[in-house]
Amino acid sequence: MTFEEALDARLAQAHWSRREFLGRVAQLGAAAALTQLLIACGQSGASPSPAPATAGPATPGPTTGALATPIAAPTPVPAPESELRIYNWLDYIGDGVIQSFEEKYPVKVKYELFDDIYAAYEKLGDDGNGYDLSFPIGVDVPAFREAGTLLKLDQSLIPNLVNLGAEWSNPGYDPGNQYSVPYVWWTTGIAYDTTKVKEVPTSSNVLWDPRYDNHISVMDDYQETIGLTLIQQGHSANTTDTAELDQALARLKEGKSLVRTRSNDTIAVMTGGDIWVGMIWGSDLYQISLENENVAYFIPSEGGVRGSDTMAIYSGTKHPIAAHLFINHMLDPEVSALNTNLIGYMGPNAAARQFIDKAILEDPAVNPDKAILEKLEELLDLPNAVDELYLSRWEEYLAYNAPG
Repeated sequence: MTFEEALDARLAQAHWSRREFLGRVAQLGAAAALTQLLIACGQSGASPSPAPATAGPATPGPTTGALATPIAAPTPVPAPESELRIYNWLDYIGDGVIQSFEEKYPVKVKYELFDDIYAAYEKLGDDGNGYDLSFPIGVDVPAFREAGTLLKLDQSLIPNLVNLGAEWSNPGYDPGNQYSVPYVWWTTGIAYDTTKVKEVPTSSNVLWDPRYDNHISVMDDYQETIGLTLIQQGHSANTTDTAELDQALARLKEGKSLVRTRSNDTIAVMTGGDIWVGMIWGSDLYQISLENENVAYFIPSEGGVRGSDTMAIYSGTKHPIAAHLFINHMLDPEVSALNTNLIGYMGPNAAARQFIDKAILEDPAVNPDKAILEKLEELLDLPNAVDELYLSRWEEYLAYNAPG
């Protein structure tokens, strides 16, 4: 008998509908729901299977005549729903990953793409808007969790969580990975044109170097740019100390006259020819180097920012088991490596390293060494009152008329 047939038999015995069972799985978790089902079967008059016959003399039993308690079978994985709807970034998954999932499970994946995360958030709405699974940025997970947008994960359905590196098992944006699972991660650092910048820089102070006046760019992102400045000064990128924020503002004002542009399109900025030194996301270096092989990248010696995209199931999901199994599939070492090898971002999957292209593993822009990793800080979703402290200083910086 297949698991599907056995499950249907148990549901009939307990007088449960499949909808009721799946509702309990979504609410309580697979293990708890199956336990309740077995209890319900017992209450409906089920009797334990007889013990198999054994050779040799019988062992005297207790005089009360009580039957021995049968040994429970391992809890099976619940059967997934027949469909799964996923909403992901363009070019953000390895070749054959969807196909291998469909071959493993009787699930048809409807896979749709976006190229703007904030437009995607709007489409997903408060509960997924018909999509089961998407890829929110780590910093946005706390707000979604508090709003009830995300489903709390049943980790018993994601055994491949053990493959995560230790530093990703308890991220600050989602302690214990209760509502999300890290997918890929990146660093924010500094790129420079080696034909214009002859000395190899190691500090973010290069963004304040007058030798590169009018050829410097910073990100048009208040948390990234203020965060880098705070780290340079020995503070946390997520500080709540107003004096430290004032120091960062003063430092930014010192360099404003040198800055040619502020932009988050760091690929276009670093390939246009006018910028010699600029803040970029490290994983953009690959695309930049296709246009300008003279651009190099480093993470400042003072430290830098680390960011990540996650996998999360939305609270309105109609296919919760299939969604959990897909996350587990993505955490398979070989599958995770396929994703990294295609998109050039490191994943948090420690078990996947043996399958990742050597060129990626040896690229410090994508995979920095341990000493640098320990200096990286994840940007957090700050409380509204603290966020206002950052925004007000950013607006003051933008309005500042720097001399020169």
